[in-house]
Amino acid sequence: MLQTIPSGDIWKPLNLIPQLLQTVPSIPPITWLIRCDESVRFCTGDFASGYAVKKDLWQHLLNSGHEIGWHMHLMSILPGAAGFDFDPDPDWLIAAYQALSDQVAVHATRVGWDYGSNMLFQRLDEIGILVDFSALPGNIAWFPAGSKTLVVDWLRAPTEPYRPSAHDYQRCDTPSLRMFEIPITQFRGSHLEKIKRIGWRLRHGCTALRGIGRKARLLTQRWYSLPPKGSSTWAFYFHPEDLTPVGVSNLARNIDLLRTVPDVEFETASALVRKYMMSTDVSAGLI
Repeated sequence: MLQTIPSGDIWKPLNLIPQLLQTVPSIPPITWLIRCDESVRFCTGDFASGYAVKKDLWQHLLNSGHEIGWHMHLMSILPGAAGFDFDPDPDWLIAAYQALSDQVAVHATRVGWDYGSNMLFQRLDEIGILVDFSALPGNIAWFPAGSKTLVVDWLRAPTEPYRPSAHDYQRCDTPSLRMFEIPITQFRGSHLEKIKRIGWRLRHGCTALRGIGRKARLLTQRWYSLPPKGSSTWAFYFHPEDLTPVGVSNLARNIDLLRTVPDVEFETASALVRKYMMSTDVSAGLI
């Protein structure tokens, strides 16, 4: 439950980014997703404060070929400011987008808790978002979100980028949305991870087996191998608070590992999608 505005600087983890840029000067272009939602407005008085406090840094990154995108958690404040609760269709969504897009062009999103839904994707599509990368194909998870248990379901999602159906965000079918979904790449899970995942699903009454042997791994975690071959596009993510000395070392090592892939190209999310749109017939949804 939320009673008062948090003390301290909520944007302190962003101070770790310049050190990353100094340590890994050859870092590939990244889509940096600034959190902009009702919780940010509550804490700072401004939806777009995450951009304002580091404007020079964000501009430097843009000038260096990176991209600025939008990250939000779907939660709204309860009456009387008693706390926040999960809100699948928040009234503040457009206002938050407008506040950030007034500062910088926004084409890419990633949703907090990896959440997706038909309603949310339709709204993002209407706003003009070009690409989202929230999907964790083969995954289903349960999170406490205020008074609710949030079910994040990507069991049926493809592993390749796709245009979501207007009626099923996990399928590529017509009629489709204009925006693309780029799923987060899945690694091979360990035997222990598989057992834990089976137990977690059974505990919640889910008997689906898809994705049991797969696991998303942060770019700041140590990788012992590359993801399995099969998908033409790999997408990864990390959080700014993960940019500890160990996290940065792992990130640099993982990027070097990715560079061993023949003909590898590093792209921001929207740059990649623009290439798809120019070179591929996507009228049926799947690339």
